[in-house]
Amino acid sequence: MRHPSLEVGAGAEILSKALRAIRRKRGMTAAQVADAMGMAVRTYEDFEGGRGSLTHDRIFAFADATDSDPFALILSPIFKSPAIGIDCADTKFLTIMMMHFEEFMEEQGGDVAYLEPPLIIGGFERVFKDLAATLSNRVTFLQNWLEQRTGVIGLATLRMRGIKRRRRRD
Repeated sequence: MRHPSLEVGAGAEILSKALRAIRRKRGMTAAQVADAMGMAVRTYEDFEGGRGSLTHDRIFAFADATDSDPFALILSPIFKSPAIGIDCADTKFLTIMMMHFEEFMEEQGGDVAYLEPPLIIGGFERVFKDLAATLSNRVTFLQNWLEQRTGVIGLATLRMRGIKRRRRRD
């Protein structure tokens, strides 16, 4: 089944920068990523360059191949920032957020319609303030991170229920 391309327009250049930076950060060649995604090198080069078909399936396949955050990559063009995809590649920040949202929707379903927006805003403000407080003391944070190595999580360890992921060809 063929999936339509995402409409990213001018955002293709932003996504391209994120894809290329993540591939380089992982120390991978275009051929290695293409092989892991099950596509020809030229097709992958077009994809990474923002010229090829940009589908959710391809972005998720890239994330699997490079152990990065597919949701951060999808949001990079929307926020006009390749840094979102690059900075979330190791922590899977947005994937973790989406997993919790998915679980919440499975448990609460249509009842989410009864939540008042100020309650939702307040909840997210508290979460992000807590995360910002953790980062505010950078020396302590970096020491703890280096000692415990908890700042990186593999995409394979985050099994997303309900999200269809393409299996890699061996």
